[in-house]
Parts: sequence; structure tokens; C-alpha cells
Amino acid sequence: MAEFSVIKDSEAPRPARQTGRLAARMREYEKYVEQVPQGKAGKLVPARGETPRAIAMRISRAARRLGKHANTWVVDGVVYFTVA
Repeated sequence: MAEFSVIKDSEAPRPARQTGRLAARMREYEKYVEQVPQGKAGKLVPARGETPRAIAMRISRAARRLGKHANTWVVDGVVYFTVA
């Protein structure tokens, strides 16, 4: 089990800033979410080294950042999603 303690705010390390690569990936997935109109579905085929689960999580998180909800599902290794 994790060990919990309470410390002074000044003793806590500052959060790490996002790297340029991470910010670019976040924008990429936000664009995917913005491009899917209501009544349509997006389709993402994972590239080599990517997993469908990771892509589905990125879509869901991008939608949340944009104040939207994404419904994602995977069929035969391909990620599909709708945006509400």
C-alpha cells in the first residue's frame, strides 16, 4: 500500500512542464475531436508501436480538454469514436 503524508506546500516540488512533443500530440488529438461532426464517427488506425487503448485514451482526454465527451470503441485493432 502507498505511504501517505502531508507536507507544506512550499516543500512540494513544482509540476513539470509539458514538453513540446507532448503539447503537439495533445493538439493533434484535439484536432481529430474537432473534425468529427455530430452524426459522424472518427476512425484511427494505430501506427506501428501504438496500441488502440492508448489512442482511445488520447481521444477521450482531448475531448475532455475541449469540454466535450467522446465515446470510443475498438474493433479489430482500429479505434472508432463519436463526439457529443
